[in-house]
Amino acid sequence: MFSAAYLAGNLGAYYSGSRAGDFSEYTPWIPEPALHDPLDQFEITAHPQNAAPARERVRNAARRAKFADIDLADIEIAVGEAITNAILYGSPSAGSRVMLTYGPIGPDFVIKIRDEGSGFDPSTVRVEEDTDALGGRGIRLMRALMDQVDLHYDGEGMVAVLRKKLPVKQP
Repeated sequence: MFSAAYLAGNLGAYYSGSRAGDFSEYTPWIPEPALHDPLDQFEITAHPQNAAPARERVRNAARRAKFADIDLADIEIAVGEAITNAILYGSPSAGSRVMLTYGPIGPDFVIKIRDEGSGFDPSTVRVEEDTDALGGRGIRLMRALMDQVDLHYDGEGMVAVLRKKLPVKQP
């Protein structure tokens, strides 16, 4: 069993246990400041009907982090785009899994969405300027709505990491 202090001292780890403090399993992630709260994690199967409940679950966590309504909408839209892309383009079959990990890390609310696809080179993605065109707007929209969007292939699937600065606490 790993303590919260241990994990806080080992930057870049998130746990895969329950939110009740089970740090028995952890997975290396991108280097980050120390954890303020345990991150939440869940997975969905790659069915389009699973996107809405997943978006809502992340939105509820962002609401608990005290984001303003406009920021909640931005987060929900960006997460919806990332989940939709994972389901439509990053899932080899309808039984494929999409993993979501989210919560506050340092000054940011971070959402990590990972699929089981073969990945792609994000620099080659067509970013469509034509608003009437089908496709090509999701990554551009995510980047417009979030403070930072990182896309990479981790050897097992494509990963989208979305970041939004946490609201400044008022006295």
